[in-house]
Amino acid sequence: MTRFFQLVRERKFAEAERILERIRARMELDNGRREFNRGYLDALNGIVLSFKSGSSGSYEFFCNLDLNDISALKRHYEDFKRNARGRFHAEYDRGYFSALTDFMRVIIDTIKRAGEAKNDANPEGS
Repeated sequence: MTRFFQLVRERKFAEAERILERIRARMELDNGRREFNRGYLDALNGIVLSFKSGSSGSYEFFCNLDLNDISALKRHYEDFKRNARGRFHAEYDRGYFSALTDFMRVIIDTIKRAGEAKNDANPEGS
């Protein structure tokens, strides 16, 4: 899953869509969580479509999202996580918000690792 999100962020859509097909095939085998998986997959599709089109529309949130603003990403992560765990949400909604939570987590972790690598390469800050 992490690789899928990284590929989307890097705008490598063909490879991301191949991974998405493998994810879809695995999730279709899990009949016990059908609605959750459907929501999760719909969110993944929406993420790809949003980044691929780069235009506003149904997924305007992602078009306006600054993937380098870590404080905003953390706020969105917490909000999505709260919705993913919300007991009053349907399984589809929990799946949808779980995918968004996972996406935000991967993006935040990627930014942190890039910052750490930058600091390791330049330990004195000069």
